[in-house]
Parts: sequence; C-alpha cells; structure tokens
Amino acid sequence: MRNEPLHAYSLHQRPYQEKRSIYYLFTKEHGVLHGVSKKGIPQFAPLMLFATGKKSLKTFQQVNIAEAVPSLMGQQQYAALYVNEITLKLLPVEDSMPIVYAQYAHTITQLQQSLSPVELKLVLRGYEQVLFSELGFAIDLEQDSEQQLIEKDQSYYFAPDRGWVKASINESEQQSVSSDQASASSAAALASSSNFDQRRHSAFMRQSPIKGDTILAMQAGISESTINSWTHLHRQLIDHLFDYQPLQSRILWQQFYRYQ
Repeated sequence: MRNEPLHAYSLHQRPYQEKRSIYYLFTKEHGVLHGVSKKGIPQFAPLMLFATGKKSLKTFQQVNIAEAVPSLMGQQQYAALYVNEITLKLLPVEDSMPIVYAQYAHTITQLQQSLSPVELKLVLRGYEQVLFSELGFAIDLEQDSEQQLIEKDQSYYFAPDRGWVKASINESEQQSVSSDQASASSAAALASSSNFDQRRHSAFMRQSPIKGDTILAMQAGISESTINSWTHLHRQLIDHLFDYQPLQSRILWQQFYRYQ
C-alpha cells in the first residue's frame, strides 16, 4: 500500500525509537496492521491516517483523531483494555474484518457511557460473541458433542474443543444449584486469576453442570436473564483459545478491584 487512507483504532503500542513507537492498529480496511509512527497516538479514539509499506511493518503518517471522545475511566477503561487484548491476539494480521470492526467501534462507544456491572457484562459478551462467530468459534446451542439435540431436562458440561458433553445421571441428580447461580459473578470475575495448569486438562469436568433448559433459553440471545451463563461459557472459551495463559488486562483489572 502507498499513502492509503485508513480508518482505525489503536489496540497497543510499544517503544521503538526516541520519538516513534510501533503501533498495532485495528483498521476498517485491512484488519490488524503493524506499523511505525510518532509517539502520542491515543487508544479508544477513532483515527484517520495514511499507511505506506509492502512489508509487514508499515509506516503510519498524518494520524488524526476523527472524533473527540471522553476518556475511559475505572472499570470501563479496563474493559476496553480487555477488548483490545483479545482483538489483537485473536485476529489475523492484514485480514479485513468489517463486521468485527463495526462491533468494536460500537463497543468502545458503549464503554464511554456509565454502565452498571450487568450492562458492562452485556456489552463485553456482545463483542465476544461477534468475534467468536467471525473467527468460526461460535457456540452451538442446539446440539451436544454427539450431534444430539439439547434436552431441557438433561445436564451438560461445556468443553470448548468438543461442545456440550452430557453429565452422568448421578451428576445430574447431585446438582444442587442452578447453572445461573453457579456461574454468577461480578464484573471483577473477568479479571480474576485462574489456575491455568489445572484447568488445561479436562477443564469442563471442574464445572457445575448446566441444565439443558438454560442452554435452550440462551438460544434467544444474550440477555440479563442469561448473562451469567454467557459469561461462564465465554470465559471458558477465551481461556481455551489462549491456551489457559493469563491475560494482562485481567491482571490489571484484578489489581484495580483489589485496591478499591
């Protein structure tokens, strides 16, 4: 590309030279791009710029903020850092993702508003759902791992690499709490650390089973009544996609809540 105009958001940056940095941008036209530009490009603001370069590392010039936006504070800021991290690490480089880009821009706009913990969960789960769908990781809510229809009275475990696995009869009878209660958590739970080594193997066996009627209710989409179940499932899928390695944004979010 040569002096190509782009619409973009800055996902991450790292020092490169005294007056320049390497930027990782999410562009409307070409997806994720890596390039060099002057220091000072802000995050979470829509940008307009020009890009040049045939190799993987571009040169970004004439970078301007397309629209002034309020600064993100508190949990919204850490939520936006989380969105940036999963976007950067999951999307392929130089592969246009217009649907994800549109949802990303919408998500950042939503995070600039005052949100309750439940509203924040709804925003994040909505973005994750679009991201998973566009990358081919959408969760099947109709069939189990054996291609059988989900049964409302049956209990299931969720295995990210297999889908819904039926719980044994004994496990179903011993289930004493509903899936929503078992997966309920505050927004801070997104930031909590996990024992990644233990969860790596047969992680779904450490879950509380989820009733089939809850899974069927989730077919209607993400809502306040099912948000805790969606949070539980997306957390497992994210951990699986990142090979159960900790996300830096989660660590920062955990530290934020620790000192509140």
